[in-house]
Amino acid sequence: MNTHFAIRPVPGLLFMAAVSGMIHAGEPVAKDAPSQKRIEETRSQTAVAAARPASISMAAPTTRPQDRLGEMITIPAGKFVMGNNGHEGFDNPDELPQHWVDLPAYQIGKYEVTRGQYRGFIEAGGYKDPRYWSAEGWKWKQGNTIDYAGMNGQVTRVTRAAGALERNEPEHWAVEQEWIGHGHEHPRFTQTDDHPVVGVTYYEAEAYCKWAGGRLPTEAEWEKAARWDEKKQHGNVFPWGDTWDPEKCNNADDHNPAGGGYRTNQSAPVGSYPKGASPNGCMDMVGNAWEWVGDWAKSYAGSPKAFDHTGRFHFVKGGCWDDGPFSVRCGYRGGGWYLPPSSSGTGQGDSDYIGFRIAR
Repeated sequence: MNTHFAIRPVPGLLFMAAVSGMIHAGEPVAKDAPSQKRIEETRSQTAVAAARPASISMAAPTTRPQDRLGEMITIPAGKFVMGNNGHEGFDNPDELPQHWVDLPAYQIGKYEVTRGQYRGFIEAGGYKDPRYWSAEGWKWKQGNTIDYAGMNGQVTRVTRAAGALERNEPEHWAVEQEWIGHGHEHPRFTQTDDHPVVGVTYYEAEAYCKWAGGRLPTEAEWEKAARWDEKKQHGNVFPWGDTWDPEKCNNADDHNPAGGGYRTNQSAPVGSYPKGASPNGCMDMVGNAWEWVGDWAKSYAGSPKAFDHTGRFHFVKGGCWDDGPFSVRCGYRGGGWYLPPSSSGTGQGDSDYIGFRIAR
């Protein structure tokens, strides 16, 4: 039995069986002819796929602040409905009860943070500058352990191989990848600078956001941006509405070649599923990559199962490239899967699906 397949939490498979159911804030500056050629190729690709943000892969290490943030969407102040009302086909107590939350205005990234953006952080010395890291995050970065998160708070800590290099990039940073996932087709594929950065711990996401002049969104901010339709005064089950449509996000069953096609495990360049945009215009809020949120995992007031994981665990939101309708609902809270900030996934070779977007 493939150990990767065995360790990955797959509560969504049980549900599906039951229901059978651009970043363009300025032009990159080339320092040489090859770089200029790559920029021209990027411009050409952007003209063909206008829904995707422009690559910033060739930006100089002194990336302009707006490039770090990417395109931001303003979410107006006001109330929205958060959580599950018990009629979404799944009623895990983590998501109950549905309730109103009043938020001030804020901004959130239209897209997940891309590899091109994250490269700017690496090249600017982000992994060598403790100013961007929390005290706990810097200690983790300087350390030599890896934490893998299972279900219900189970954490496996392993020591990195002797002689391992100092941490200076996320897991799965290499351009060419092969992701096993839940056992679908998994050919090798190439991550471009327009793909979401994945394999990041909370600490790494937090450090990038500080460097970029932002922060991680709270869970409430993330969920409002993902689901709330202000005109209808309605919280969608999925960003586009209440009816599941596998072609509107990168998941196990969509056919979009940008995400590898049907039952093929890989991420897609951000913005590749424009018909799945949220009412606020945010892209890829579900599918493609799980996303860290900034606050600690706690139960809602009045939940039938009270819990408070302050100081220990965070939720990730939105599902990823091999999940189905169970996990890619806007209100989904992991079904018992939450992670310590030092984890980027569930096991060795199985940390290729967690990214983030920025807020301020």
